[in-house]
Amino acid sequence: MSSNSKKKQIHKSLFTKTLLIFSIFVSSTFFIQISFGATGERDASCHVLEISEHCDLSGIGHLLYGDAVVGGILALFFHHLAHKNQVRIDKIISSNEEHRLKRKDFAVFHLKSQVTAMLFNLGRIKKTAEFYNDAIKSSYHPLTTEEKERTWKIRTLHERVNFEQEKLGRLLDVVRSTLVGAQDVLEPEVVMQIDGVITFVGEMVIEEQQDETMEFMKYSVSKKKVLYLLEKLKSYSTVIHTFKKVKEDIEGELNVPAYPDTSNKETVVNEQNTV
Repeated sequence: MSSNSKKKQIHKSLFTKTLLIFSIFVSSTFFIQISFGATGERDASCHVLEISEHCDLSGIGHLLYGDAVVGGILALFFHHLAHKNQVRIDKIISSNEEHRLKRKDFAVFHLKSQVTAMLFNLGRIKKTAEFYNDAIKSSYHPLTTEEKERTWKIRTLHERVNFEQEKLGRLLDVVRSTLVGAQDVLEPEVVMQIDGVITFVGEMVIEEQQDETMEFMKYSVSKKKVLYLLEKLKSYSTVIHTFKKVKEDIEGELNVPAYPDTSNKETVVNEQNTV
């Protein structure tokens, strides 16, 4: 609910309560004074609203000259109190809204830096896996220094890939924590988009093939998703505190299966073996 709607509801509630109290007070005093005036003896020659030493003040006169004035003063007093309370409530609402916007700016800034680090980490994993594959495919002479260097390089790159994968997992956890803390200030669709990208990237795996090389599954689609999310976060304006619309051009990639269908290839190989 927006701050303007909250203010309108509070204004309406205070006005209704003040009017109700004043109405009850005036109604009760009216009937009391009428009853009091009706029971007393009064000179018929005296006017209802006449004030003199020879004429007692009538019930209506008591109501108009006394209770109405007192009621008016009380109404002004209640209005003053209501106005003071409304000013305080407006300040509290404005302060809360300002604090909410600051939290939103802070959350978007951190998400942007964390997603940038995530994109950089994805690139490092991809590059390290390519270096590892080059080392696997490189030629060497057995039982030579060349073989030792190749083995050392393969082992080092494999450990580096695992390290970068663990680092990516920690980055995803940090993004999730930031997202959980900012759920009450970010738009629901933005929260769902960020959560979807985190989930998709977290499901990526590096598979070792039969030739001992590594294949980074879903890398191209994941990179496009992260780039789209980064552009979305960069479009945020700290002046109007909103996101701009960013075109997402990865629908075709989403329809591409992450794991290639090798059933046809296996069928052809089986037929060749049969022949």
